[in-house]
Amino acid sequence: MRRLTVILLVLLILVIPISAMAKITITWWINPWRITPPGFPADKAATEEDFPKWAAEEFMRLHPDVEIKYVVVGNTEYAQKMAAAIATGTQPDIFKGPVWDNRWVGAGLLEPIDDYLTQEDIDDFYELALESGYVNGKHYIWPWNLGTNGMGTSMLLYTPDFEKAGIDWKKIVEEGWTMEEFVEIAKKLTWDSDGDGKIDHYAISFGAQDTHNLMNFIYAFGAKLINEDETKVIFNSQEAIDGLQFLVDLVEVYGVAPKGVEAMGVYDVIGNFHSHKTSIGFGGPYEIGRITRYVKSGQLAEQFYPVIAPFPHVEGKKGVSYASASGFVVFKQKDAAKKEKVMEFAKFLTNRENTALLESLLYLTARKSVNAQLFKSDEYLNDQTQTFARIMDETGMEFFGSQSFPWSEISKFFTSAMQGAFGLTKTVKEALDGFVTEANRALAYYY
Repeated sequence: MRRLTVILLVLLILVIPISAMAKITITWWINPWRITPPGFPADKAATEEDFPKWAAEEFMRLHPDVEIKYVVVGNTEYAQKMAAAIATGTQPDIFKGPVWDNRWVGAGLLEPIDDYLTQEDIDDFYELALESGYVNGKHYIWPWNLGTNGMGTSMLLYTPDFEKAGIDWKKIVEEGWTMEEFVEIAKKLTWDSDGDGKIDHYAISFGAQDTHNLMNFIYAFGAKLINEDETKVIFNSQEAIDGLQFLVDLVEVYGVAPKGVEAMGVYDVIGNFHSHKTSIGFGGPYEIGRITRYVKSGQLAEQFYPVIAPFPHVEGKKGVSYASASGFVVFKQKDAAKKEKVMEFAKFLTNRENTALLESLLYLTARKSVNAQLFKSDEYLNDQTQTFARIMDETGMEFFGSQSFPWSEISKFFTSAMQGAFGLTKTVKEALDGFVTEANRALAYYY
C-alpha cells in the first residue's frame, strides 16, 4: 500500500505543470529607458514600459520556473524610493537606476558578481565600465551602458558653418583643439547674419544650469572638485578660477557666446544649436538621435547631421570628457537557488544581443564587441559612435566623485555660483569661494 501511494505521488508531480509549482520571484527596478525591443512595430515609438516588459517575458519564457516582477521608477524619485525600500528591507533583487551607493557594499547589502564574470566578459567590457562597480577588490555592477547622452563628453559641430568660415572641422575631430585655437575658431563662427549691425549668430552658448558642459571646461584647466578622500570640496583652486574665468571671458571679452548665461539651462543651449543660432552644441550620439526625433514630431523643421568632436584642451594638458558607465546591481540574496537565477537574469540583460538593443537610443554599450557593430548600415552614425567611444576611452573621467559622494546635496550651490559669475554679481573667485563654503558646510552636515 505504501509503495502504491509513493507511485501515485510521483505520477501526480509529473503531471502538474511547472506553472503550477512554486516559482522563484525576482523583483526588478529600472529607471525609464525608451528602448525598442525585438519585434516592436517600426511605426511606433517605444515607451518606458516596453523594454522591461519584453525582457521580463522573454526571460520567463526561457526560465518557466521564474517570475519577473518589474517596476519602472522615475529618475527624480529613485533615490527616495530606494532609501525607503532599504530601510524597510523591501529592496528589489536587481536594479538599474540613476543612483547606487558604494557604501552599500560595506553594509553587506550587495552581491559581488566576480564569480559569474567569464574571462570573455572581462575582456569584452570596457575597463571604465568594470571599474565603475569595483569596490574593495570586487565588482558589483553588471555593465550595460557606457556614457551619458553626451553632455560633458563631446561637442557637436554644425559643419556647414565651419565650411562657410573656412575652418577644417575634420582636423578638429581627428586631432582636437587647444583653448587658444578654440577662441580663434569661435571668433570666425560669430557674425551678424541679417546685416543690422548686431551679432545674432554665435559660435557657442552656455547655461548656468548646464553643469556637465561647464564642468568640462573647468576640469580641462586642471581643477578638481574634491580631495582624495572626498571629505572636502576644493573647487576654488587657481585652476578652477582660470577655467571659469575663461568661460566668462568667452561671453564678456571675446563675445563668441551670448549673454544671459545665468538664466539658461541645458535645453536652452541645445535649442540654440538646433535652430543654428550657434555653430557648436553639446552631446553625443543620443543628441543626434534627438534631432531626428524632433524632426519627426514637428518640434524641429530641418534634419541635419552634426559631427562629434572633443572638447578643447589646455596646451600641454590631456583633454577631458565626462565618462560614466552603469548597469545592473544585485542586492544580497539569502536563498542560493534564487541568487543563481537573479545572476542569470543579470547575465541575460547584459549579454551581447540584449546590450545591443541600446542602439535604438543611440547609446553606447559597455561591450567593445557590440559597439564595433553598432550602426553598421549607417556610415554616418557608425562614424559618430566610434568617435564618441574614442573620446571617452582616451580622455574620460568622473566629474562628481564616487557613487557615495553626495553631489546631489551640493549641486544647487554650484549652479548658484555659476549664476553669480556669469551674471557679474560676483567675481569668479568670489563665486567659487562661495560654492566651496556652502558645499563644505552641507558636507559636514551630510556626513
